[in-house]
Amino acid sequence: MASINLIKSLKLYKDKIWSFDFSQGILATGSTDRKIKLINVKDDDFTLIDVLDETAHKKAIRSVAWRPHTSLLAAGSFDSTVSIWAREESADRTFEMDLLAIIEGHENEVKGVAWSNDGYYLATCSRDKSVWIWETDESGEEYECISVLQEHSQDVKHVIWHPSEALLASSSYDDTVRIWKDYDDDWECVAVLNGHEGTVWSSDFDKTEGVFRLCSGSDDSTVRVWKYMGDDEDDQQEWVCEAILPDVHKRQVYNVAWGFNGLIASVGADGILAVYEEVDGEWKVFAKRALCHGVFEINVVKWLDLNGKTILATGGDDGIVNFWSLEKLA
Repeated sequence: MASINLIKSLKLYKDKIWSFDFSQGILATGSTDRKIKLINVKDDDFTLIDVLDETAHKKAIRSVAWRPHTSLLAAGSFDSTVSIWAREESADRTFEMDLLAIIEGHENEVKGVAWSNDGYYLATCSRDKSVWIWETDESGEEYECISVLQEHSQDVKHVIWHPSEALLASSSYDDTVRIWKDYDDDWECVAVLNGHEGTVWSSDFDKTEGVFRLCSGSDDSTVRVWKYMGDDEDDQQEWVCEAILPDVHKRQVYNVAWGFNGLIASVGADGILAVYEEVDGEWKVFAKRALCHGVFEINVVKWLDLNGKTILATGGDDGIVNFWSLEKLA
């Protein structure tokens, strides 16, 4: 077991924080108030370094995602558009990001955005029940929709790419996770993960090289681990529910994150931050902490790797970002 200890608490917004993404020492955050704020986490700095132009969107920012190995940021909004931001090099070396593009196409709120591991595909999902896959170039200025995936029967809450393969997972109000794969430039659903008894709010892939597993969190208060078992003769993938993690949450699980350290973190409506560890094939509670944002719900959790040190960040309905350390108990 380990203890979860508060390192730093930042009051960033007057309203809900919905999303995080972390790259090159910078944590991007998105909120109901239409703002995107960037925090420098390098060297334990934890300072606000930029607030992006709030006039770019007319409604809440629901999802933010850094393009891998770049300073390009995508943000999905309830106004049904996606904004693309790029860092501008300034003479005084201050950190500034400018609007590069606005992507339109979805009919309703954009709930999730995610970049493929090579940075050439951007996946977006929406309340309109669809997942769109956009192709872009090295500059990230132009976007072409190459697939509109419409097999979910309800609102699609979240999308995430496999860390090394062109494999996409989407989570939905229809209680399923769907796995999508590219076959000769035609993206197809190759698996439907059934088992949750409520909305699946998010999922995340195992970061272990060559491993195909996925964790998911749901309205049914469970966190599940799914494992890829192989393909059948019709090129459909078989995924099985390998484990239901220990019963920690009492209400909806809104976000899950699978760290490079092999640990899974989960947060939700009950204000609990839970961390799970796999020991000899069995998942156990590694650490948990209640009331991480007081009486407020927690919407997002993220693992941050800083110079070999791993910490957690959480964001809640209170507009606060909390940073946490994990310390093993003697």
